[in-house]
Amino acid sequence: MSGAVFGYVRVSTERQDTGSDAQRHALDAAGCSVIIEEQASGRKARPMLAELVDRLEPGDVLTVVRFDRISRSVADFYAIGERIRARGASLRSLAEQFDTSTPIGRAMMGFAAIWAELEADTTRERVNNGLTAARARGTMLGRRYAIDTATAGKIARRLEAGEPTKELAREYRVSPRTIRRIRERTI
Repeated sequence: MSGAVFGYVRVSTERQDTGSDAQRHALDAAGCSVIIEEQASGRKARPMLAELVDRLEPGDVLTVVRFDRISRSVADFYAIGERIRARGASLRSLAEQFDTSTPIGRAMMGFAAIWAELEADTTRERVNNGLTAARARGTMLGRRYAIDTATAGKIARRLEAGEPTKELAREYRVSPRTIRRIRERTI
């Protein structure tokens, strides 16, 4: 039985948008006739994936580049896989060379779900290790201050002299809240 071959692309953030190009290219090369793209976390609701699974018909194939594009949780991955199977369709992953249209692929479904969660845990661990190393090197993490220390000192002196917050905010091109924070720090 042969049906349509669908591709599913998922990126978590806009910064990962270049990752969608690579996924799309791989899915095109794999023969996907329709490719659905979504920006969503692998641990949260993915409405476009749910809609795609609901439109699968017997013999259709849902293709992803890697398991973790479907889900980052064993239970969720398995539930999605079961919904796909119940519709008479199959799930295929290019990177893991996994296809539930084969008997071995169906038997490996539980392993695939565990692999997706392991991949997510490994990624999280690498990110946390990288952040720890950056902090140890003295790298400042997070959002940068809108105003440097020297400029904040000038603003504080002008505030003490009675200049209005809104005028200073306009002059330094920052929000009035930034100016109020400087006032709070100097009091």
